[in-house]
This record gives sequence, C-alpha cells and structure tokens, in this order.
Amino acid sequence: MKKLLAATLCSLSTAIVPVAFAQSTAPAPTNPTAPGSPGTPGSPATPGTPAPAARGAAPTAPAANAPAAQSKESITGVSVKQKIMGKTVVNENDEKIGEINDVVLASDGKAIYFIIGAGGFLGMGERDVAIPFNEIKHTGDKLVLSGYTKDQLKALPKVEVAG
Repeated sequence: MKKLLAATLCSLSTAIVPVAFAQSTAPAPTNPTAPGSPGTPGSPATPGTPAPAARGAAPTAPAANAPAAQSKESITGVSVKQKIMGKTVVNENDEKIGEINDVVLASDGKAIYFIIGAGGFLGMGERDVAIPFNEIKHTGDKLVLSGYTKDQLKALPKVEVAG
C-alpha cells in the first residue's frame, strides 16, 4: 500500500509540472487579419522571433538584450517633493525662519496651508505650524514669508495634520 501511495504521489507531481511552468502567450499582433502577418496561421515566423513553444515545454530565459517591459511617461507640473518639501522659508530680511514639512490640500485639491517646521536644531524641538498658502511668496528659488521672525513663528499654535 505504501509503495502504491508513493508511486501515485510521484506520478502526480510530474503530471502537474508542465502546467506550473507553462509559458504565457505572446501578445496579439497589431493587425492579425493582415496576410502574412506574424501569428496568423500559415505565416512564416518573423526573423529574431522565437518559434511558438510546444505545450508542456520548459520555459526559456529572456534574452539578455531584450527591452524592459516597463514604460515611462513624462508629465508636466510642479513636483511638491522636488520643488517645495524641505525648502527653507525666509522672511523679508532673508533670515531663515523654518522649512516646509507638508502641504495641506482642500477637498477640491487646492493647496490651503503650508506646514512649516519652526525652531529646533537638527529636527529636535521643532514644532509644526500652519501658514495659509497665499501668505508665502515664491520668489526665484526662495519661499518668503513676510512679517515673521523665527521666534514669532515658534509662538504660533502647534498643528498636526489629521488624515
């Protein structure tokens, strides 16, 4: 009985292996009805294209010079991460008074507050304060908040952005 069970288990594992290693199908050609297009019955294979694998064949490794399957798209706009987050905020006297830690958006997607880290040293003792978005002016490569000193900014109520 044990030999029968062992033989059955061994034969089942070899029956499942071709299914586990089956290759995915190649993408459909852009115009499959065009005569002589690759992938239509009776048409020759395109040079450099591997022939279709037989059912149950072992998978082949992708070619070393095969192009990556990922695509890349460029979009335009302002990246908060690159252009705003961590930027130093200065006052009208060009004195550093804090840095941008967050941008709060309204439900319609418009920015309504800058969260500025005020005070502290190397991140210790820093407190986040909210400044309305329209009070900070972007001049050249600087973010300017007029009418505040570092001490006045630290005196503002501490805020935490909820969810």
